[in-house]
Amino acid sequence: MSFSSEVKNELSKVNVDLCCMKAELYSIIRFRSSLMISKGNFKIEIITTLNATARRIVFLFKKIYEVNSEILVYQKEKLDSKARYAIITQDKGTYILKDLGIIDENYNIIDSINYQLFEKECCQISAIRGAFLIQGSINDPSKSSYHLEIVASSLDDANFLCEILNRVNIVPKIIKRPKGYILYIKKSEQIGDFLRFTGAINSLFYFEDQRIKRDYNNYANKLSNCDIANQEKTLKASAKQLEEIEYLQKYYTGDLDDRLINAINLRLKNPEDSLSELSIKSDEEYGRYISKSGLSHCFKDISIKVQQIKKNRGEID
Repeated sequence: MSFSSEVKNELSKVNVDLCCMKAELYSIIRFRSSLMISKGNFKIEIITTLNATARRIVFLFKKIYEVNSEILVYQKEKLDSKARYAIITQDKGTYILKDLGIIDENYNIIDSINYQLFEKECCQISAIRGAFLIQGSINDPSKSSYHLEIVASSLDDANFLCEILNRVNIVPKIIKRPKGYILYIKKSEQIGDFLRFTGAINSLFYFEDQRIKRDYNNYANKLSNCDIANQEKTLKASAKQLEEIEYLQKYYTGDLDDRLINAINLRLKNPEDSLSELSIKSDEEYGRYISKSGLSHCFKDISIKVQQIKKNRGEID
């Protein structure tokens, strides 16, 4: 089972009050249903690919309106396709739609949101839960990038969900796609907050565990890359110093003071060491500590001497 299915399976078992059940069912019908007139009564049909979601919808109709829904199962047409569950509710269909504020007294579809159902915070949470159950998905954090989305058929519906999430500092973005308006979240911390907000606590624990592992691996990789970069930088600087030492030995005829001689000998004996490592070995080699900064100044002075010799020899302008 995918992580997205695991989340929905957990959300489908959340216990809520009757007012929240209505808010959740309203959201499910509004975001993914077909309404048809049959024998003077509205028939409500909702299609999902997840058995847990189908059972949740049947439960909501039964608990709120004492209606027994019919479930039709469409088997897989291809090996990679999913079975589809059609939940059909005809008994009291018109009454249900009017009670939820989805149609008016003249049987016209109401485009605007029925905000009276969402005056309580718990009902607002249920609206988000219902929308995710029927039109949401979330990536497995252990396998791909962080991504959670809900598909809405209209911009008003997408903005409605955004308003609720913004109140708890979850800030999704909306983008238009051929299948509708996509409300999505990519920040891992906010996806974690979403799972907590909607009641998917076990899924939250898994998500956070995978996020910690992923962040640790990313941090370890950064450190490794940093170590490699520092090593390359050290070897490059060492190669330049060895080249200048060789040039100095070949063309410099004057006397060098002890500090430069010590730095040269340390570098010749330890061609791949960093300045910090040379500094440590200086005490072992000469009985006195030469700091990293002191060695850096020595090699700078050597470089200056080399540049001066090259200039006197006409090798550079």
